[in-house]
Amino acid sequence: MIRIGYVGINTTLPTPNRIFRLSGYSEERMIEVARSNIQALQTILQWNKEHLITIFRLTSQLIPFGSHPINSGIWKTTLAEELHTIGDFVKKNSMKLSMHPGQYTVINALNDTYYQNAVRDLMYHADLLELMGLGTKHRFVIHGGGAYGDKVTSLKRLQERIKQLPQPIYERLMIENDDVIFNGEEILDVCLQTKVPGVIDTFHHEVLPSMHGQSIRDIILAYKKSWPADERQKIQYSNQNPDKSKGAHSLTTDLVQFKAFYETVKDLEIDIILEVKDKEQSVLNLRQAIPELH
Repeated sequence: MIRIGYVGINTTLPTPNRIFRLSGYSEERMIEVARSNIQALQTILQWNKEHLITIFRLTSQLIPFGSHPINSGIWKTTLAEELHTIGDFVKKNSMKLSMHPGQYTVINALNDTYYQNAVRDLMYHADLLELMGLGTKHRFVIHGGGAYGDKVTSLKRLQERIKQLPQPIYERLMIENDDVIFNGEEILDVCLQTKVPGVIDTFHHEVLPSMHGQSIRDIILAYKKSWPADERQKIQYSNQNPDKSKGAHSLTTDLVQFKAFYETVKDLEIDIILEVKDKEQSVLNLRQAIPELH
């Protein structure tokens, strides 16, 4: 069974990633905006329930400046009840949440300060999911990081850093291939070596191909080997925007392309996150075109 979901916001509903300028930071302002974001998230999840969508990626900005040193972490106690309510809703409705820290969360960074910042950011994501009361099958995904002029050494450093991560981060971590530096084959090797699930991004694979001679189905099955046996595999899907440079995501999911892809994987047990500009609209469009999608 294939399940599909979307990322971050619902285009018809209030946003759960409101933020404000760091120069205007106060604990009171942070809590006020975070509470508004949580309420917006609850509205989105209710909408998802009504439309039978169980896969969703949370915004990393749910708690403004959640991993910034300026934030004392008071949100962990002040908003504990609201976050637990979200988690109860997710569990009651058999939903699966994930997150995707930003491009500056790089754990193979040469600069130790950048690395420590990345760990702090990942701990914020782990704390958020933990405070919701969600188990470790609710994960977050990051890219492999930088090559820094030496891909072999950088990949080795990535593996070493993953093994050194605090347990709350390690047990929720996923790694995905990117479209510039580390291809699908390189990331899969890291995942198998570190026992961290790998997420194959099919669009990134098109832009930066590897594992030549293998079909996308073969590659998805290869990535499956990095996943725990009792956990559904997650992948990411998107299309090229025809009006923008190579690697730019499309405004909506191309139905013809997705149908062709779907025919090759429809018997697999995978969750697909659509990385597309029109968010939930693509999910609805695909559901209408392929009724057996969940």
